[in-house]
Amino acid sequence: MFSEQGLKDAQAMLAADGYALAASEEGEHVVVRIEATPEACEDCLAPPEVMRAVLGKTLAVPAEAIELHYPE
Repeated sequence: MFSEQGLKDAQAMLAADGYALAASEEGEHVVVRIEATPEACEDCLAPPEVMRAVLGKTLAVPAEAIELHYPE
């Protein structure tokens, strides 16, 4: 359902700021989990609504289909 190359690109983009990204398909949704590493830049992670829009384009799915989980 989602672009594997887009996933790799998003993972590389977030890794540069100290975050890990995983995505999986669950029905008609794409579940995206972003985890902070010890080196994470807290100010570098875009707000969820912005990240959802970016991921929609990068993963080639509607932004509304993305269930986004941010680090706690």
